[in-house]
Amino acid sequence: MPQMTVDGRTLALSHLDKVYYPRTGTLKGEVLRYYAAVHGALLPHLRDRPVSFLRCPDGVAAEVFVAKNPPPGTPDWVRTAEVPSNSGELRQVVLDDGAGLLSVVNLGCLELHVPQWHAAAPGLADRLVLDLDPGAGADVLTCRTVAGLLRERLAADGLEAWVKTSGGKGLHLLVPLEPTPSARVSAYAKELAAELEAARPELVVHTMAKARRTGRVLVDWSQNSAKKTTAAPYTVRARERPTVSAPLSWAELDAAGSAAELVFTIAEVPERLAAGGDPLGQLLDPARARSLPAAATHRARRPSSAGAGTPGRRDPVVLTPPVEVMRPAAVPAVPPADGLGGAGVLYELKLDGFRCVAFARGPERPAFLQSRSGRDLAAEFPPIAAAVARLPAGLVLDAELVAWRGGRFAFEELLRTRRDGAAEDVALGLIAFDVLALPGRDVRSLPLADRRRLLLAALAEVPPPVQPVLATTDRAEAVAWMEQLADTGVEGLVCKAAGSAYRPRGAGRVWVKYRRGDTVDATVRAVTGPPARPRAVVLELDDGRVLLSSPPLSPLQSRQVAELAAGRLGAPVHDPQYGDVRPLKVPLRAEVTVTGRPPAAHFVRLRGD
Repeated sequence: MPQMTVDGRTLALSHLDKVYYPRTGTLKGEVLRYYAAVHGALLPHLRDRPVSFLRCPDGVAAEVFVAKNPPPGTPDWVRTAEVPSNSGELRQVVLDDGAGLLSVVNLGCLELHVPQWHAAAPGLADRLVLDLDPGAGADVLTCRTVAGLLRERLAADGLEAWVKTSGGKGLHLLVPLEPTPSARVSAYAKELAAELEAARPELVVHTMAKARRTGRVLVDWSQNSAKKTTAAPYTVRARERPTVSAPLSWAELDAAGSAAELVFTIAEVPERLAAGGDPLGQLLDPARARSLPAAATHRARRPSSAGAGTPGRRDPVVLTPPVEVMRPAAVPAVPPADGLGGAGVLYELKLDGFRCVAFARGPERPAFLQSRSGRDLAAEFPPIAAAVARLPAGLVLDAELVAWRGGRFAFEELLRTRRDGAAEDVALGLIAFDVLALPGRDVRSLPLADRRRLLLAALAEVPPPVQPVLATTDRAEAVAWMEQLADTGVEGLVCKAAGSAYRPRGAGRVWVKYRRGDTVDATVRAVTGPPARPRAVVLELDDGRVLLSSPPLSPLQSRQVAELAAGRLGAPVHDPQYGDVRPLKVPLRAEVTVTGRPPAAHFVRLRGD
């Protein structure tokens, strides 16, 4: 059986000489070679989107049918995701790599269709689509006229459009959006189409009735429904000829002298791609996304962006404290690059400091440094608060607040600084590992890979002490960093699914942490001894076991516990196992080592709040 190696996987292929397109004699093997040639450009347009297929296992002249479930024979290593359906939950393929793509194409999946939303956020569209379908007597050049009108109208609402052929007779317009409920996108698109029909009734219709479409172009807005899909860029179409839904530049569209110049087949597209790159590449840049107008009555012609002081400009601050944070689950080993769901892993250095969500709120409001427990740390770390205050209003960073002394991270200096202020030889830093909001834009629903790009762009010209964390998608490189930087106090790695949205619930499935040593996290439930000088702490491990710390706390540990537990202690109670204890009304988190049988918990330190 013929084989093909793609992205490190060797695939067994079948029936390569089967005729898929009788009119042109195009074989299944040629279709596979096409998808292998363009998968580098195609896959980013499919990323984290569930794929529906038009299957033609015996060619386009035989039975052709829609398939939403993974086709029989799909390899186990191809990622799938549960998505909503009328019957409850539906599991669909999510294509992450060329091997997955070629494996389903080998099973007769010819056309690829995707919704306007990601698998991680069903019904939350990050794209608007308008399908321009010519009626009898019209063609793709008629669609070009309508596309130009729509492009101008969208620009008046501050939206930028990209264009591709449908692979048939029409065009598709694609607009990147900030995540927006699909129902709202559909309503906006429908009103846009109806508005254009009212202005140009001889050219445009926005309803499906074929009797009204002669000589006109249907602006099909309905594919913005959460239940609908659109042909993906670069997908082959199941038509008489092996045409492709081909991305175009606006200049190329405007220059076309005939409809034939806007028809592209699998024989031509790879060369176009190699020569000019992907015309839709910028569509994938999250910085290009914009929000829809607030309401139809506000859609009067306006520039793409308002200047400072423009009347009616929206508040850039869209997130206010406190916010619930994602918390990684502890794991005993660094996950592989295809772990955590299979869409790639971002490996970040795990630093030794306080978790801190930093809110830049503009010149008239002070910065807010949200601690793990929701407190504001700004008064305890004025240099960091001042640095965050200088950032653009509305920027929200998830970060680690760290202290550096003597060539290493010094957690104990954070404790001393919050009490006495920073010593002269201590440098404070805010190491950002995620961005939750940009000015005027909540980005938590975007995939982590996109948020990482936005984070790096936001901090590109920002000087210390605010800096992005060191991160890589290469597991071997991350492990090497961890070992090489161990002497500086780097604790381990935080490993995150590249496609993960920022969703605190279920975070442990897509964010995990690996610590080099043998310490684990635990919750402090109570203390023993005087409140000002605790002797031990009652610990609840993440697996549910409850242990008393042993040996007794050192003087430094006792002072740390007393300081952070102040104001949280309840009235003393008698515990039948541990004697008199004072429960914490608000728990603290601690780092401990657990050894021996029966287990003994050695207190290392509190993790701060």
